[in-house]
Amino acid sequence: MFGIKYIKFESMTQVMRYKNGKIVQEGRGLSFFYTSFNTSIVSIPMGSNDLQFIFNESTNDFQKISIQGQITYKIEDPKQLAELLDYTVDEKGQYKKEDGEKLKQRLINEAQTAASSYIQSLLLKAAIVNAKTIENKILEGLQSSEAVRLLGVKVLGVNVIAVKPSPEMSKALETATREALQQEADEAIYLRRN
Repeated sequence: MFGIKYIKFESMTQVMRYKNGKIVQEGRGLSFFYTSFNTSIVSIPMGSNDLQFIFNESTNDFQKISIQGQITYKIEDPKQLAELLDYTVDEKGQYKKEDGEKLKQRLINEAQTAASSYIQSLLLKAAIVNAKTIENKILEGLQSSEAVRLLGVKVLGVNVIAVKPSPEMSKALETATREALQQEADEAIYLRRN
């Protein structure tokens, strides 16, 4: 009636209510009546989020590897994030734009940038067994990134789950390892017989 609406948010959501372009109410888990014709509402989730990533890089010996993992982050400065990305919601609390996806993609891009130069300095076999070091490089890169800081995001952790070569290279490495193990077994049998 007369454009008056009611909306309620969960306790883990930071809400900023704008009326005629100025913040008139701000806080977590708010509920209020508002006039839809002159009010905009921004809703930013404050809990920690897990972001899955997978990207490809080349090693020093020009071999492609894929790095798969997860970034755990939380919004530390919701006002700053609201200045850069649009988290405006409609009367049902649904986002009008998909700027949450932009945030995720920016974090993945920063993670890839942080790992890129380190991975490019390694040979394939070294890259495959250095998941923990790659994880640390990504974490350090994200925590020191000016772009991440400007978004108002705090990176809580990074987990690298897998570092894999291309399927063809994986088969080649398996074959070489299998043949080396077979050769060792043959030599052991030969020594025992002598």
